Amino acid sequence: ICGSCAMNIDGRHNLACTTAIPKNNLEKSFVAPLTFMNVLKDLVVDMSNFYNQYKVIQPFLKRKTPKKPGDKEYYQSAEDRAKIDGLYECVLCASCSSS
Repeated sequence: ICGSCAMNIDGRHNLACTTAIPKNNLEKSFVAPLTFMNVLKDLVVDMSNFYNQYKVIQPFLKRKTPKKPGDKEYYQSAEDRAKIDGLYECVLCASCSSS
């Protein structure tokens, strides 16, 4: 699952799959579980509280008007699409809420 490799690497919360660690690094890198979360095992943290909060706030798009019978798709203008740029890329890794 995307986001499941989130951990604290060298003091910063990152996704391990996208974090570069230099091959010629003379210093050792520090890897730890996400801070402020209960550790289940090794680098695995309990995400229950995070997912419960996510369910409560419902951070997804909702229509203001009901879907009409027979409608299959909703038109989205370039202007409407631009409004959500940067807001939909969340991979539910909890890095933002655990730092």
